Amino acid sequence: MNLIKTILADDHPDALEILNFLVEQHDSFEIVSLCKDGEELMNQVAIHRPELVVTDIHMPKTNGMEALQKCQDVNRNLKFIFVTGYSDYAIEAFDMSAVDYVVKPLELTRLFKALEKAKLMIEQDKFPVSSENRNILTVKKDGSFYYVPASDIYFIEKAGKKCRIHTSKKVYETNEKITDLMKELDGGFFMAHRSNIVNLEAISHVTQKNETYLVYFENYSEHAHISKLKFKEFQERMKSVKR
Repeated sequence: MNLIKTILADDHPDALEILNFLVEQHDSFEIVSLCKDGEELMNQVAIHRPELVVTDIHMPKTNGMEALQKCQDVNRNLKFIFVTGYSDYAIEAFDMSAVDYVVKPLELTRLFKALEKAKLMIEQDKFPVSSENRNILTVKKDGSFYYVPASDIYFIEKAGKKCRIHTSKKVYETNEKITDLMKELDGGFFMAHRSNIVNLEAISHVTQKNETYLVYFENYSEHAHISKLKFKEFQERMKSVKR
């Protein structure tokens, strides 16, 4: 397997050295550049075209979030992990579809967990599973397995520690994570919000409301949400939806 091209960024030299040392311990990643601020990060992403960026948020000139938002305009499939001493930006990070959000001081086990998630997502982009093999969602609840046709699903929402799967027949509840459910679905589904997965083929219309967008479905009274940061990507995905 080819190594995953990775760029690291942190404005503190000691923190960058530690991050570099820890990532080097994983045998699936190749570090192609080290950056000390957001502007350098953007330049290096343009030069090296990495598959993964691991970056601090608070950096001079341009912070990590702003830099990656601009990088995403060039490479929509770029994966990124935030490492930071602050927990304040976790919600915003996941709205940007960050792979993970790791709070400093860094621990090898926690960082490796984030790297493994990134590796899986990158591999899925390269070798997507045929939708023919992913037309049934297996839902686990109370020791039972329910087999839900993906075409029956309107949307999935995270509600507390549970997920609710809205279908044309009933609403299923499960303790499974929303990110794990997303892995079981094909390209007709979109992670529109950190708490919502929507079936693109079932959408009737979208209405903006304040800082979010409400998603409505044919013959269904409940609605889902699309975050403002994900709306541009959503519009692009809807262009290829088969009706």
